[in-house]
Amino acid sequence: MSSYDVGTRCWYPDPKIGWIAVTIKSNKQQGNKYHLELQSDNDSQQIFTVETDNLNEDNEKLPPLRNPPILEAAEDLTSLSYLNEPAVLHAIKLRYSQLNIYTYSGIVLIATNPFQRVDQLYSQDIIQAYAGKTRGELDPHLFAIAEDAYRCMKTDGQNQTIVVSGESGAGKTVSAKYIMRYFASVEEDFNNHNDENHKTDMSDVEKQILATNPIMEAFGNAKTTRNDNSSRFGKYLEILFNKNTSIIGARIRTYLLERSRLVFQPKTERNYHIFYQILSGMNEDDKLTLGLSNAEDYKYTNQGGQPIIEGMNDEEEFQITKDALNLIGINDNKQFEIYKILAALLHIGNIDIAATRNDAHLSSDEPNLVKACELLGIDSNNFAKWCIKKQIQTRSEKIISNYNHKQALVARDSFAKYIYSALFDWLVDYINQDLCPQEVNAQINSFIGVLDIYGFEHFEKNSFEQFCINYANEKLQQEFNQHVFKLEQDEYIKEQIEWSFIDFSDNQPCINLIENKLGILSLLDEESRLPSGNDESWIQKMYQTLDKEPTNKVFKKPRFGQTKFVVSHYAHEVSYDIEGFIEKNRDTVGEGHLEVLKETSNELLQSILSIIDRNATNLELSSSTSSTTINNNNNSRPKPANRKPTLGSIFKNSLIELMKTIDSTNAHYIRCIKPNEQKEAWKFDSLMVLSQLRACGVLETIRISCAGFPSRWSYVEFADRYHILVPSDDWIKVMNGGQTTQESVSDLCNKILQRNIDDKAKYQLGNSKIFFKAGMLAKFEKLRADKLFKSAVMIQKNVRRNIYRNQYLITRQSHIKLQSLIRGYIKRSQIKFELETKAAILIQTGLRGAMIRIHTKQAINSIITIQNSIRGLSTRRQINQLRTEKSAIVIQKHFRGLIARKEFNLKSKSIVIIQSAFRRKFAYEELKQLKIEAKSVNKLKEVSYKLENKVVDLTQQLTNKIQDNKSLVIEITNLKNLLQQQNLAHETLKNREVEFNEKFDSQNVNHQREIANLNKELEAIKADYSSAEQRIEELTKEQAELRQEVKRTVEELQAAQAELVKRDTIEVDLKSHIEQLKAEIIQLQRNGANGIGANGMINNPKSRNLSNKRHSSALAWNSPTSLENNARPVSVIAVSNDDDINIDDINDELFRLLRDSRQLHREIVEGLLKGLKIPPAGVAADLTRKEVLFPSRIIIIILSDMWRLGLTKESEEFLGEVLSTIQTIVSSLKDDDVIPNGAFWLSNTHELYSFVSYAQQTIIANDTLSHEMSEEEFEEYLKLVAVVKEDFESLSYNIYNMWMKKIEKELEKKAVSAVVLSQSLPGFMAPESSPFLAKVFSPGVQYKMDDILSFFNSVYWSMKSYFIEQEVMNEVIIELLKFVDALCFNDLIMRRNFLSWKRGLQLNYNVTRLEEWCKSHEIAEGSAYLSHLLQSAKLLQLRKNTPDDIDIIYEICYALKPIQIQKLISQYYVADYETPIAPNVLQAVADKVRDSHGSSELFAPTGSDGHFNDPFRTVHLRPFSRVEAYVPAWLNLPVIRRIVELVAKNASVQEANSIEHNSIPEVETALNGH
Repeated sequence: MSSYDVGTRCWYPDPKIGWIAVTIKSNKQQGNKYHLELQSDNDSQQIFTVETDNLNEDNEKLPPLRNPPILEAAEDLTSLSYLNEPAVLHAIKLRYSQLNIYTYSGIVLIATNPFQRVDQLYSQDIIQAYAGKTRGELDPHLFAIAEDAYRCMKTDGQNQTIVVSGESGAGKTVSAKYIMRYFASVEEDFNNHNDENHKTDMSDVEKQILATNPIMEAFGNAKTTRNDNSSRFGKYLEILFNKNTSIIGARIRTYLLERSRLVFQPKTERNYHIFYQILSGMNEDDKLTLGLSNAEDYKYTNQGGQPIIEGMNDEEEFQITKDALNLIGINDNKQFEIYKILAALLHIGNIDIAATRNDAHLSSDEPNLVKACELLGIDSNNFAKWCIKKQIQTRSEKIISNYNHKQALVARDSFAKYIYSALFDWLVDYINQDLCPQEVNAQINSFIGVLDIYGFEHFEKNSFEQFCINYANEKLQQEFNQHVFKLEQDEYIKEQIEWSFIDFSDNQPCINLIENKLGILSLLDEESRLPSGNDESWIQKMYQTLDKEPTNKVFKKPRFGQTKFVVSHYAHEVSYDIEGFIEKNRDTVGEGHLEVLKETSNELLQSILSIIDRNATNLELSSSTSSTTINNNNNSRPKPANRKPTLGSIFKNSLIELMKTIDSTNAHYIRCIKPNEQKEAWKFDSLMVLSQLRACGVLETIRISCAGFPSRWSYVEFADRYHILVPSDDWIKVMNGGQTTQESVSDLCNKILQRNIDDKAKYQLGNSKIFFKAGMLAKFEKLRADKLFKSAVMIQKNVRRNIYRNQYLITRQSHIKLQSLIRGYIKRSQIKFELETKAAILIQTGLRGAMIRIHTKQAINSIITIQNSIRGLSTRRQINQLRTEKSAIVIQKHFRGLIARKEFNLKSKSIVIIQSAFRRKFAYEELKQLKIEAKSVNKLKEVSYKLENKVVDLTQQLTNKIQDNKSLVIEITNLKNLLQQQNLAHETLKNREVEFNEKFDSQNVNHQREIANLNKELEAIKADYSSAEQRIEELTKEQAELRQEVKRTVEELQAAQAELVKRDTIEVDLKSHIEQLKAEIIQLQRNGANGIGANGMINNPKSRNLSNKRHSSALAWNSPTSLENNARPVSVIAVSNDDDINIDDINDELFRLLRDSRQLHREIVEGLLKGLKIPPAGVAADLTRKEVLFPSRIIIIILSDMWRLGLTKESEEFLGEVLSTIQTIVSSLKDDDVIPNGAFWLSNTHELYSFVSYAQQTIIANDTLSHEMSEEEFEEYLKLVAVVKEDFESLSYNIYNMWMKKIEKELEKKAVSAVVLSQSLPGFMAPESSPFLAKVFSPGVQYKMDDILSFFNSVYWSMKSYFIEQEVMNEVIIELLKFVDALCFNDLIMRRNFLSWKRGLQLNYNVTRLEEWCKSHEIAEGSAYLSHLLQSAKLLQLRKNTPDDIDIIYEICYALKPIQIQKLISQYYVADYETPIAPNVLQAVADKVRDSHGSSELFAPTGSDGHFNDPFRTVHLRPFSRVEAYVPAWLNLPVIRRIVELVAKNASVQEANSIEHNSIPEVETALNGH
């Protein structure tokens, strides 16, 4: 079977686009010739013809074959089945059109410049995504190479080098910049990976390393025709690491700065950026000082004609450069000194040297010369002199001669170039000293070098710079070829396969041509050292020496002209123009100018010149070709100057050192490609790219691979894809996992190969991979496609057979059913006729019988009616007779009863009259006795004190009654606080009294009269009591003894009352008496206030002086206004009814306990906080607030009493301990304790915050407190509370952030596995990408959606059980949903060969379960926070066959950005049963991304950058009225228990006092109501 059958896809060369895709339309053999007709895929009318002798694949006349569609956009070019030039170009072009700018080619990363900002590819999220990943695990990327280098350095301890090359404008500088940023960022991320609160800022060293980029770009980059930011020098940056692989510094080596650019720029180009930056960004005063104006005014900046670069702001760039210089230690003053030198160079360029007939003339007072010399600190006369004169040193004397005008201009420009080059070297040296001082140098353990060097250059006119650049590329290409060959060889040895030596193109002859003893550089140096040496003499020497064997293979003399020579480089033949070679190689400055510079007064310039001397000394010491001086042999003559090294020799030595460095390191290669000359975004010029691929060695790498076994598949991947090529008996057990081992997979691969490949030389079996010759994978793909096609045909055939058989069976069954229906109809008709006949007979029989029965029934009814009438008449007569007899009996009964009642009532009235008479008699006797006692003065005293003490005692009894009876407590409390409630209670009591009196009157009218007489006598007693009030003052001393008698008297009275009335009227009678007695006491107090107050028997004799400083804060809580408006939170605890409780003693003991901070802090920290057992939370948990919030309420009680007692300092120390301990507890939570314990402490912290906020509001609203305290004390008190409030707010913020970070960290372990990877929907299980690999290497812990839902349940019910506000709960759940959405989406979008239609179903099912959980827990719009995942699932399930389908996807997936949609579609894995996504569809998606102007961020944001807003700040404070002090029995806290008990007693006493204080006006109101 030939590879060039009809329908075979291949390539045909095209002069405009390189290659076009064609398909073989016909293959005809005519004699010994084969005629192939090729049809273009883009234009069916375009036909090409190829004629050849044979159809062997190695026939160069045949068109190169195309790869299968699955391989056309391969991420690694070496994985292509057909590794030919057009296949490589097409793969890069296809990936570029899909916005994939990176492609692997073996060990090389090809980076195609998009000419557009693609910052989304280099964000911090992308850096984190590639950190720790092996190469090939994610898409090709710059960071994958950087990570590979970093990982190799860490694991192997070997130094690394990343070589970034490419032609000008290909993106080398940007690539090197992002590599440096990656190392700085990923190193910081690795070191802080386990630190949850680590800062995302980089270290100062890392910032300084990145700051070198804008500095080197400003001083070493310029605009060229090909690139707006072209590096005009080579740079090798070594990033230095210590033993811990932490960045500690850096070193920079530079190569061949383009000095000529300073004095000359072609059209549309610019000088170095720094000149335009200072001219645009420097302020006017500084510019005036330096004599600067605009770029158009200076020769060194106006030659290109375009001083402004589109899209670049030189003013902003100047500020960036200044900031970078400051960052590496060059302050503003030293920067200004640098700007002075740069300004001087601009003025030097404007120096006007006049031309005479043979000489040049320059005046020492020329304005530009004077200004330049002033800025440089040199003598203007001497400088002017040596600009137009030269000094020649002979053996015996110095000869001074004049320059002509052209030579004078060269001397002026050489002076400027010398200073700028020296300034550039000084900057590099300063950066090296700053980033790699001696102490850092001693810590260096390894380094990663980044080489940003110019690529191969080939212009119409090529000069000395292009020669050096191409020479460097020759050396690098040789090292690259050797490195690739070595890796290829090592791979074969590692896999233990048979291999033969691979021949590759060696460019050693070209290198020998350049650097041999009689090579180009040697001849150039020899000619440069001759005083009369020139370009023409040098070129003739080269023609004579090199244009012969063996060098004439790589050196050619042009056919016409004597000013050029041609070198055959590995990439291309380049013709060099000799003009300026000698002068540029000499790079000399006149001795006179050097002497002038040495006399400079500019300190910075002196420092710069010293760097030149030091570098020259180092170069001489390191040079292998050191020469001896002449003055050692002849001391009589003057000492000649040392031989100065030429620029070519300097570059050669530095290049040799660079090669040694690269050889000693593990090299990684990045080849940057410039896709078009116009720098147009996303435009691909195939011919231009093809030439660069040849020049950068990519095609050579592929050729080396093709010489061996370019295609390599692991056993697992090969078996997974091609197992269908063997019978199912051979693979079914392996596929099902029953016998999945490494050996079984290898055996399966052997069977596949033996069954399908006859020539065993086409493949080799390695230890872990199978190696194939070029084209073998395409053959396997064709076999697989044929197998699938045959299988599909077989399936279709059987399906169709089943369909038609089912149709036949259905038709046959229909006929049988139809026959059955017809026969049944006939039989049913016959049966129906017989049934109808029988029914008619039955009807006739029934009708006749019915007529006879009706007649008989009528006769019987008539007889019965006559009988009923007769019997009814007889019965009615009997009933009337019985009714008459019963009426007579009733009349007799009522008459006898009337007579009996009259007799009974008469007897009862007589008895009552007799009883009343006896009672009246006893009452008269008692009244007489009372009158006798009332006339006695002593008795009056006794009665008055008894009444007074009786009121006090009854008040205490009433308090006890209130506690026993809830209804009475409510009534008394209402009487104390509100006048309205007093009136209501008064009316209630009055009504109850009236009701009782009415009941009593109905029983005994006479008894009511006696009570009225007693009331009159009581009024008389009150009148007598008023006359005796003058003697009350003398009798008050006996008040204490009379209290006990009053108690006994009251008890006797209560016992007497109990005998007279029922139990339900006792409380009403007591209240009535209390109101009467209180009214009398008020009257007594009004009349005898002076006497009672003087002796202090009623007021508290030991009241504390609240003006005392340490108790001044008590006014905030104890003032009547405070108690009336907002009662202070107090401890509700069982308190003993000790009548001798002294509030001063309580406060003294509290003061002593709270002041003993050591014991208190130990119990709070160790006992209460750290030793706490958190009550378990959950759905079944039934916790009360006191069980959850008791820690915060204990702290509230202690804190409030510290403030009350004036212990400000102690309260601050106490709060400091509490805050730090709670924060430490939360920060140390781990595993299962994180969720419940964190929620517990969050709730308690909010309780504390609410209390302090409540206290602050109370203090501000309390006008009494502000008046009773001094203004200074009040402000200090307010400040204390405000600070405490702020501390609790900060604590709440901190522990909420720590808690959320810990929760997210725990959720991060489960989310991706559960949401993205788990497959919970049966029947739509997507196959694993490598099922064998999953069996051979057991995976880690796998989580399911049930784990995620359990996690969310745990969070929800923990917050619910611990009384966290609903708003906060919703906010927490929403944050977690957003985190899951972003985390899983970011993981999903980076997965390769994973996204598929079935995965979309599974993902949608998993996310829907999470959405349903939200609905069941009242989280509104949960789907809105999972939009990325939901819409990604929809995208995977939607069609993607046409551009219209893409428009529908954009409408449905509105939450996804175009770049995200493009990434998902490009990562979509097309199953065998699906239609592959057409290239025009992928192109349409890429076009939408390019046309979009929105955010280009690829990843979804994963939250708030590690900082969460505290949701408790947006919810209402918790209400406070009474704080219940609950100390669990299992806590051993004696001091805290005592403090809580004392606080409770104190509160109880204050409450009782407030009740007594407020009860007096209540009694007065009650009496007035009566």
